[in-house]
Amino acid sequence: MSRSNIQLFGMETVSDYLALCVEAVHDLKGQEDSVLKGFAAILALNHMADWLRYKLSESERVQLGLPNKPLDDPVASFFEKQNGDLVLVRQIANGFKHLRPVHSTQRVAGYGVGPYGIGPFGAPYLLIDLGDDKDSSERWCVGLDLCQRVLDWWQAVLMPIVKKEGS
Repeated sequence: MSRSNIQLFGMETVSDYLALCVEAVHDLKGQEDSVLKGFAAILALNHMADWLRYKLSESERVQLGLPNKPLDDPVASFFEKQNGDLVLVRQIANGFKHLRPVHSTQRVAGYGVGPYGIGPFGAPYLLIDLGDDKDSSERWCVGLDLCQRVLDWWQAVLMPIVKKEGS
C-alpha cells in the first residue's frame, strides 16, 4: 500500500487535511493562551507540504507547478520559496520541543479588549521573536497572525484542487 492510499483519522484528501488546518487555527483563535492549541495549529500547517507530497495526483502536481515526483520530493522547499512564512512555521514546529514560557499563560482579565493584545502586560500569548537584528517594527510576530496568514495562503494555493475534489 502506498502512502497516497493511506487514510489517517478519517482524512483521505487534500480537502480533508485543509479542513483540519482550518479547525486548528480556529481553535487557537478561541483559546490563544493554550500552548496545546498553538502547537496543534503550527504542526498542522507545517505538515501540509508532507500531506501534499503523497496525496497529489500527477495532474494536481502540474496544476500547482510542482516538479515530477522524485524520491526526494521537493514539495516543502518548492512552497517555502513562494512563502517565507512557511519557513518560520517549520522552524517553530521543529523548535517547539525547546519551548519555554517567558510569561504566564494564565488569562489576564481585561486584556484583549484594547489594541495591545490579550496576554500579560498586553502582549500576545504566542509572540515570536524574529531576532534582535531586526528593526523593532519587524522583530515581533504574533503566532495567531502567522497561522492565519499561512492558512489563508494554503487555501488560496489549493483552491483549484479543493474545488475539484468537491465536485
